[in-house]
Amino acid sequence: MSLKDYWYIACESRELREKPLARVIMGEPVVVFRGPDGAPAVLNDRCAHRNMALSLGRVTDKGLQCGYHGWTYDAAGVCRFVPAQGEGARLPRIEVPRKPVCEQDGYVWTCLGAPVSVKPFGFPHLGEAGWTSFTMQNEFAGSPENCLENFLDCPHTVFVHKGWFRTPDTRQLSALVRRDDDSVEVRFQDEPISPSVVSWLLFPKGKELKHTDRFLLPSISRVDYVFGPDRHFIITSQCTPVSEHASRVYTVINYRFGSVGALVRLFFEPLCRRIIAQDVDILRDQSDNLKRFCGEKFAHLETDLLGLEIRRLRERAERGETAAPAPLEREVTIRF
Repeated sequence: MSLKDYWYIACESRELREKPLARVIMGEPVVVFRGPDGAPAVLNDRCAHRNMALSLGRVTDKGLQCGYHGWTYDAAGVCRFVPAQGEGARLPRIEVPRKPVCEQDGYVWTCLGAPVSVKPFGFPHLGEAGWTSFTMQNEFAGSPENCLENFLDCPHTVFVHKGWFRTPDTRQLSALVRRDDDSVEVRFQDEPISPSVVSWLLFPKGKELKHTDRFLLPSISRVDYVFGPDRHFIITSQCTPVSEHASRVYTVINYRFGSVGALVRLFFEPLCRRIIAQDVDILRDQSDNLKRFCGEKFAHLETDLLGLEIRRLRERAERGETAAPAPLEREVTIRF
């Protein structure tokens, strides 16, 4: 088992229409397309004939046709038609490697190895009655580890998102960190609500905030802000690794806001896009500096609640370690 044995989002379902899509996942070029029956398929993005990118071809009633000589492949990657040979010609068994594929929650998922689970991760409460949702897709100039730590890191918000999401607050609070074999979470206790555009527009006055940050293997972050059964915000992001310094991130924002949920989206979605754009910028700057110094050299303190644990869990998965790590639980005093 390795990180290649997990499901990753290749594209949004709505992106995949009549044309094939080129994607790179963990450095491996693949092509995503819909066969004549409308079902998605994922193949290596290289024709077996002359190594042309199949993503530059087109989809016909026979399958995915290479744009160079017209060799055509079905969803299993088997070559079914060579125009130069003519209709009905007997062909040797020629194949392009295929990948497992699954369509769920409005996304096309794929796996570069043997899937560790039958189904991909399910986005919480998506499509449920009483919940409103919207999605985003962003390209980050950062590794999955650096992206995931950013999404789950509170101290940076008072600098990168100052006034938008948080403002500096010297009051201390407790963070309870728990880790198991495939996830790590932080539950914040007695978290003060600092003045910001987000708190002013969305947070109810006088209600206790329950805030939880979670990482789930292989590359999923989930942030919950709960003010009771009728006010709940969930921000879930799935990072599809592209290369050492690039990730494609698919984010689902799901929330309960009573009968005015659809109206709230009119200002909540642009606000989320503004804040995520700030993270795109800061991770680009971080990545540029990592390239200048030819690699990472991080210092870690106990108030870096999740970064080191994310790296440890992902490294264990990459090494294929099956024995569960020793459970971890610690309480940290932190200030935002």
